[in-house]
Amino acid sequence: MTTGGVLSGVRIGLADIVYALQFPVFAYFLLINTSYLVLILLAGSGTFRHARRLPHAGRGEDLASRLTPGVSVIMPAYNEAAGIVPAVQAMLSLRYPRHEVVVVDDGSTDETLARLAESFDLVKVDRPLPADVPMQAAVREVAVPRDGRTRLVVVTKDNSGKADAVNVGVNASGEDLVAIVDADSLLDPDALLVVTRRSPTTRCGWWPRAASSGSPTAAPWSRAGSPASACRPTGWPGSRWWSTCGRSCSAGPDGPGWER
Repeated sequence: MTTGGVLSGVRIGLADIVYALQFPVFAYFLLINTSYLVLILLAGSGTFRHARRLPHAGRGEDLASRLTPGVSVIMPAYNEAAGIVPAVQAMLSLRYPRHEVVVVDDGSTDETLARLAESFDLVKVDRPLPADVPMQAAVREVAVPRDGRTRLVVVTKDNSGKADAVNVGVNASGEDLVAIVDADSLLDPDALLVVTRRSPTTRCGWWPRAASSGSPTAAPWSRAGSPASACRPTGWPGSRWWSTCGRSCSAGPDGPGWER
């Protein structure tokens, strides 16, 4: 057999081997790459689901934790007899480990106070309010439920507007944080859990005040300072900004320092 015949036989044999292996090799690479693609799609889907759940993560721990800061939900009300009871019940039912509802009746002329008293069995209490935040109108009475368990405080005052009613509610609040809502509002059951997780620490909330009355004029917060109960401005009434919370608060925008 000549050298050329041997080489031709080897060439044919190798060609047959390659031809026989091409289908298994193709199937192998097709299977491997398909599996990689499936894993990538599954990982992307899992990452997307995790990202959607992330804002809600830890709510169970917050709900059970004793370190979760307390919140006072302040509801100024004026002639809200039609819906005040279900609104207060909704606020009391919020999922949160420690919160209270402070309703400030701003001198209503309808049955707002009567319906609250009937639904929650309110009794008057001798509870002087501090003057951490300036108040214009006189407070008539403070009432709480007779059972002693429902965390509801109802403050009745002379009519002086929503801003002053909020001031009274802040003074009547007993928790570190305050959330101010309208008397016809309905919140998501986890609303307090969500908003208290926006920042890793409890901070002061600075509100612009009216130049003439010293009352809050807008709801947005500009956060500054440190953990909180109540501040008053030094050099009042020259300050343009005031705070509804904070111990050892820092100076607010366009405003002087604050003290406890």
